[in-house]
Amino acid sequence: MIPIIDTETIVNDDLKGMLGRHIMLPVLAGTYVLLFYPFFLELDTYWRQEPESSYVYLIPLFSAYFLWVQRDRIRALRRGVDGPGSTAAGLLMLLSGLVLYMIGRYTYVLFIEAVAFVVVLAATVLFVYGRESFKIAAVPVLFLLFMLPIPYPVYFAIAGPLKFFIADMSAGMLRALNIPVLLEGNVIEMASISMLVHETCSGLRTVISLLAIGSAFAYLFLRSKTGRTAVILLAVPVGIFVNVLRVFAIGLLSYMFNSTVAMEFHKYAWGLVTPAGILAMFVAGYVVRWFEQRRDI
Repeated sequence: MIPIIDTETIVNDDLKGMLGRHIMLPVLAGTYVLLFYPFFLELDTYWRQEPESSYVYLIPLFSAYFLWVQRDRIRALRRGVDGPGSTAAGLLMLLSGLVLYMIGRYTYVLFIEAVAFVVVLAATVLFVYGRESFKIAAVPVLFLLFMLPIPYPVYFAIAGPLKFFIADMSAGMLRALNIPVLLEGNVIEMASISMLVHETCSGLRTVISLLAIGSAFAYLFLRSKTGRTAVILLAVPVGIFVNVLRVFAIGLLSYMFNSTVAMEFHKYAWGLVTPAGILAMFVAGYVVRWFEQRRDI
């Protein structure tokens, strides 16, 4: 006996489900905008005080583009929550994110609020659209983590030792050119200038921006896990090295000319460091991609 499948009922159920989700998503989106609006204002204020991190305003655009390049996979999915497990997991994650946001809000810890926002966004995708859609949206959503402000204890714990490393490497490069240099901790003493390598000169923010660039390149253009990991991890030495070059260039200019020329270069050096790092990342990324293509031939 051949079972009779009521296709009309299935279609109607799918239409009802899609209609329900199309109503639910705008309602949830509107609720989140109202709920997280104070957080968005605080985050904007925070990043405006960090001019070397202005790249964060591009992060949501990258995330949106990641979703757009996956549009065919998204369309091919059956629109719906694939089972009660997804609904329960999404709801639990959603509630956890909201609780986390309340904790961050009332303890005035912006980092916790930012993490909560990403968790709530991911939970919404899982709750409304299901596991398969969640897998596709995982990278675009997680990419938003690059917008998060670094907690100050973590920032200084990393940037503190890093500034001494930057100072030591820069002084070593100057000595290699037979330029008289006296290094005292993170202070480089020269005949015409005294350079204090501060936490902001540690290159930590440059490293984070290059990690975002490397992650985007790896996601869009590379296929192997080894290649992706190599390009992403390369951001750390590249970010540090371009900052070493910046401090070295200031010292070299002060020796070749005078401190006025060196400090004039220092004013514009911030605008050169990150582009130089991005260029190095793209060159390395395309080299890895070339090897991947050669291997597939």
